[in-house]
Amino acid sequence: MEVLLSGLNSYLGKRAMSNLSKEDFNVHGIVRDLDLFKSRLFEKITATLDKVDLLRKGKEFDSFKIDSGIGLAIYITHVPTLGEYVNLNLELITLRNFIELTKLNGGRRIVYIARLMDKPYINEVEALLKASNITYTIVLKNLAIGKGSVLDKYMHQLINGKYLPYDKFFANVKFNPISSLDLLRWIYNVDWDKNFNNETIEIGGSSTVTVQEMYRLYKKTLYPNADVKSILLPHFIMSMVFQQAYHIHKEDVIEFKRLMEREYPIDNTSWKNTMLFSFTPLAEVIKLDQ
Repeated sequence: MEVLLSGLNSYLGKRAMSNLSKEDFNVHGIVRDLDLFKSRLFEKITATLDKVDLLRKGKEFDSFKIDSGIGLAIYITHVPTLGEYVNLNLELITLRNFIELTKLNGGRRIVYIARLMDKPYINEVEALLKASNITYTIVLKNLAIGKGSVLDKYMHQLINGKYLPYDKFFANVKFNPISSLDLLRWIYNVDWDKNFNNETIEIGGSSTVTVQEMYRLYKKTLYPNADVKSILLPHFIMSMVFQQAYHIHKEDVIEFKRLMEREYPIDNTSWKNTMLFSFTPLAEVIKLDQ
């Protein structure tokens, strides 16, 4: 099956370009700036990569062709958040053009993948998909983890310091982190011709943990001898401490906290009755996907 993939600059998009292609799953990734995308890669590409601008379209858009037709089109959210007006409008423009490109290549099946934090703003995306007269599935996912993820980088930086500043609100956020490789394996195993037609489903890992528990699991698995002392701080000074003590970029702190503030546990009941799937234990994900 020929698979069209957009949203490559996201973490999941990068990993999909290296880990989603199979013998019967031929992935064609499209991106606006090839050189910029390649400079940010940390794994070998196994999919086909093409230059296509979904915002302005142009000659590459018009000439893009998959001769045997698209069996499945996957769109991973392009913008940092759907909760801002400008971002949402940009998302709707690029998604509309992605749908057009899919149809021009014979595609009639789209999977739209967003973060759990986008759930309150998904209605306009759903309305566009419905109006496009194309079979769709909206997938809202818990935080994807693994090599190169926001959480992975965040945890390594914290554990490599001497002190761990934290606040109770942030440390006790509960979520179901999902291995990025598990999520890609799940995408591959779904029968998209038969399942989840015109539905919105949620997916997360099998284990519910707090941010604090995740930190302890990273430390136990990768740095068992690390001597890190915890310091409880007021919530309002956390960002300043992270930037000054750990040299974590302000943008990374904002992105991680924004993700975590809207995370919550998912029980996967919206899809588990349809298909069998087993998740990789978190300790194995942390240990093996580095």
